[in-house]
Amino acid sequence: MPGEVIPPAAQSPRNTTILIVEDDAGIGQFLQQLIEEETPYHTRVIDNGLTALDQAPGVQPCLLLLDYRLPGINGLELYDRLQEREETRGVPAIMMSATLPIEELNKRGIYPLRKPMDIGNVIRMITHALASFEEQRLHEQYNRT
Repeated sequence: MPGEVIPPAAQSPRNTTILIVEDDAGIGQFLQQLIEEETPYHTRVIDNGLTALDQAPGVQPCLLLLDYRLPGINGLELYDRLQEREETRGVPAIMMSATLPIEELNKRGIYPLRKPMDIGNVIRMITHALASFEEQRLHEQYNRT
């Protein structure tokens, strides 16, 4: 599309795939369609935490969009375990649920997104999380030189 603005995070050599981990197929499909139609990012939807734990390193996502209530392990446990892996350590994350452990999310720097979600909030949160991550990465890179 002419005049399309590509965010800096999508221009970097890092993968442009957002990993969606959501066990409700309808919500997963809604998020996938919304992100792929409204942003320059691609998506991968996985329906449970244990499968995501196995597959996320191969996806090398630029953002984690995690449901809090997942079968197997919850979104917070999944996030913690992904931080132990080099391929997914430091990837920004958004946690989704009607009820969220806000204090635990704040400790980890995870962005909260309450369900039910509206389209504008989803896009704003994704844009904010990726822009903040890119700003932090550039700041760290600038301070090393």
